Amino acid sequence: MKKKIVCIYLCMLLMIPVLSATVTANSPPTAPDIDGPTSGKAGVPQTYTFTSTDPDGDDISYYIEWGCGESETTDFYPSGEPATASHTYVSGTFVISVTAIDINQAESDPSTLSVSMPRNKPVLNMFFLQFLQRFPHAFPMLRQLLGL
Repeated sequence: MKKKIVCIYLCMLLMIPVLSATVTANSPPTAPDIDGPTSGKAGVPQTYTFTSTDPDGDDISYYIEWGCGESETTDFYPSGEPATASHTYVSGTFVISVTAIDINQAESDPSTLSVSMPRNKPVLNMFFLQFLQRFPHAFPMLRQLLGL
């Protein structure tokens, strides 16, 4: 009986290095590249492309923080295949932060891109401008302010 226990114990000791040698560490993906506009018109959707590679060849998802309090996570894509996402901004300056996450939950360092959406310039009513041109002395202070 003792010989069986010793034999089982020795077999287990010999198996531990074999089992531990087959476990491999999961490497995180590279920090994603962000491609897209750094400025645009407020209220118009802007499309961005994200690309990262995983040293282990794992599929990758992207966690995107749009810089305005909104965030989203993309579906999984094969390593090195670009993913796209669109967002609509109001006027202001925002910083997009993107992290690549592989299927084993290893996260890359974040990448950032600064985006500026200027305020929309007001368009003066053409009929009002024509009225001021037709009656130049009707509103002298207003004409001076408008530079007409």
